[in-house]
Amino acid sequence: MDTASIKNAIAGRSDGPIALGGQLVARAIVFPYSAIMRLRRWAYNARIMPSQAAKAPVICVGNITTGGTGKTPMVDWVVGELKGSGAGPAILTRGYKSVDGKSDEAEMLKQSSGVEVVVNPDRIAGAKTACESGADVLVMDDGFQHMRLRRDMNIVLIDAMNPFGHGCCLPLGRLREPLSALRDAHAIVITRSDAVEPAFIEALEQRLADLAPQASLHLGVHKPIGLIDQDGVAHELEEIVDRKVLIFAGIGNPEAFIATVNSLGAEPVDFCIFGDHQKYNPTVIQRIYEHADVSEPEIYVTTEKDYVKLAEFELDRPVWRVVVEMEIAKGRDELINKIRETAKVGQTHSHNY
Repeated sequence: MDTASIKNAIAGRSDGPIALGGQLVARAIVFPYSAIMRLRRWAYNARIMPSQAAKAPVICVGNITTGGTGKTPMVDWVVGELKGSGAGPAILTRGYKSVDGKSDEAEMLKQSSGVEVVVNPDRIAGAKTACESGADVLVMDDGFQHMRLRRDMNIVLIDAMNPFGHGCCLPLGRLREPLSALRDAHAIVITRSDAVEPAFIEALEQRLADLAPQASLHLGVHKPIGLIDQDGVAHELEEIVDRKVLIFAGIGNPEAFIATVNSLGAEPVDFCIFGDHQKYNPTVIQRIYEHADVSEPEIYVTTEKDYVKLAEFELDRPVWRVVVEMEIAKGRDELINKIRETAKVGQTHSHNY
């Protein structure tokens, strides 16, 4: 990536002959949404809009863009550090597309973290439930825009592969709100930091330091640590080398998952990429089969998020899921110390909202 491309990407601009005109049109269209989100955050910060504190410290893991930035492995990492320090955490999640208070992703979080996961789109009610169950610190999954529940620490994730959502707020870009929201971050973790060039990371860190001078900056890496098949048997990463695989996934950043599988030395022969939060049904499974009939893979490879949605299906080939954990490659000790300080029992907490 040359210097001009790095500058454009960090600034949130697209490359290409229509970049300038496209950006001007996009910004004109999304201005009302952007203004509303900016006003909304200001109103909460100014206490004009009401918010409520939980009976336990709240650590929020969120982002400012749609799509996958690595919130689930980051939540797991935070919970693991809290448990290691002697705290009793619980996870709050809205349970996207949950049914009767149950969610496939919440179940996956429960299995991987080993703590209570409270599914409730009402974060205040969810916090009350968790505290009544004995939790002494709450980790809020995907909560940076959910400001009715006050939080003591905001950890904001920025995906190095697309840090600022093409520079536009929804609906034309992927920004959930203007970049000014980063002023409310206590810590920013650049995820997938190993997927781009060091020069890009250096420029991105500088931009984030300008946008959020109050926040500590950290680098995160999505580290594959194992493979598990449909029978629950664990496989070493080396076992997938040179194996013909069909990759399927319905997540926010499938390109990153494909890159991960490629890095393991597998031989992808085909791909089935679905929309984020894809629900699996016979029609979806048939589409996978149709691809497999042509490409003849040995193994299907998918994500943990997708795998938990396959419980009622027995596919015609082995299904291996890639187990990924978050590794903080830079600033780990500083981030751990911030988390532990936030979670101290009896500490007087200073709420942002």
